[in-house]
Amino acid sequence: MSRVLVIGGGISGLTAAFTAASKGHDVRLVEARGRVGGCIETNRLGPCRFENGPNSVQGKAPAFRQLCQDLGLSSEIVPASASASERHLYFRGRLQRLPSSFREFVSTELLTPTQKLRAVMERFVKPRPAGHEETVAEFFGRRIGRGLTMTLVDVVVTGTFAGNPNRIGMLSAFPEIVRMEQQYGSLLNALRLRAAESRLKEGRREPAMVSLKGGLQTLTDRLRERLGTAVSTGVSAESMTRHPEGGFGVHVRNTQGGVEEIRADRVVLALPAPHAGMLLAPLAPEAADLLFEIEYASLVVAQAVFAKEAIPGLPTGFGFLIPRCMRMRTLGWMSTSHIFPDAAPEGLVALTAFLGGVLDPTAIHMEESQIRHLLLGELALALHQRRTPQPLHLRLVRWPSVMPQLNVGHARRIAAVRGLLNAHVPGVELAANWLNGPAIERCIGVGREAGEAIGARA
Repeated sequence: MSRVLVIGGGISGLTAAFTAASKGHDVRLVEARGRVGGCIETNRLGPCRFENGPNSVQGKAPAFRQLCQDLGLSSEIVPASASASERHLYFRGRLQRLPSSFREFVSTELLTPTQKLRAVMERFVKPRPAGHEETVAEFFGRRIGRGLTMTLVDVVVTGTFAGNPNRIGMLSAFPEIVRMEQQYGSLLNALRLRAAESRLKEGRREPAMVSLKGGLQTLTDRLRERLGTAVSTGVSAESMTRHPEGGFGVHVRNTQGGVEEIRADRVVLALPAPHAGMLLAPLAPEAADLLFEIEYASLVVAQAVFAKEAIPGLPTGFGFLIPRCMRMRTLGWMSTSHIFPDAAPEGLVALTAFLGGVLDPTAIHMEESQIRHLLLGELALALHQRRTPQPLHLRLVRWPSVMPQLNVGHARRIAAVRGLLNAHVPGVELAANWLNGPAIERCIGVGREAGEAIGARA
């Protein structure tokens, strides 16, 4: 049995600690903030429920479902409404529905006839030889054309990473799509064959998105409950050294200023990349330098409650995104209570807006009155309302340096960091959203891998 110290109490660190503890290790987790869960935080605004961070999990999400099963939460999983698959784009002065079938693709006014023809011709575009990583913009520009990329792919990257498609690396951010091209030769061929395979499989179709009754914080609360006294909040790690008797000594400080050295045979770093780099700098300086290079984007989340009659132009479904070429600063509005109807009582609508990202780094510093005026004004423009809709409640949640950017070369950087740690500081594992991306499913996956690695190397 190893003594394991997990530094960082986000979903990745909690999963790593839970996995290691379930294998019989002596686990302790320290978190600098006063609460665990990281970006996963469920709150109420008036009578409505909101998520301060991620709002849902992909429907299949095997790692999420397995963790829920391990925690006895499988019965708490709730699917998004059927209408949540309906999505819109604010484009050319009005909201337009994103096509979800070939018939809708042919009839949509989002694309010109030339752009549609170029997209259909995708199956004749040869795959690029493996070994060269393209940006997202380069990959999709090559496969489906630049026009479609600037319209549709732009909002996918913005919505997923708050990033720049001209810098995000395809292999790092969307490895599954790269594998589809290599395996099937064409994305359209891959989608057609996979759709045929899914029709042959028995069983019910998974919803596009899921959450938990009462919100996603149910998951992190249950993890903390299971870990019990192993969790210490308000405790920050300041330095890490090799201990003369083996393992590591980690010096931590609590909110009262008390300092303690924690001895551990294994350490899991579930921290933002710069913080992990500071702890690693004395032990593996080359690895630390690589972590310092990872770029982050800041994000402002606006939560608003409206009377239903105040926003008559709002379409049903997931909400709408806004491509950068439309010259608006709002990234999009998500219809929280359309996706999960229990988030708001009858007659009210809960909406969540997003502002900032790597292409708008100053948004995080704007005054609250400025953000309110900007978001509501652009909402009125998108809904074609002459008067700015006034919410019953509005709250801003600021997330500085929260979204890691998986830019070109990121996958190679992470491989190099892991190699350096194995060579110079064996016994240190990584579990954070900058490894594979910020989606909850990916964070749970890296947390479980780190926890399992403890047992494999003990």
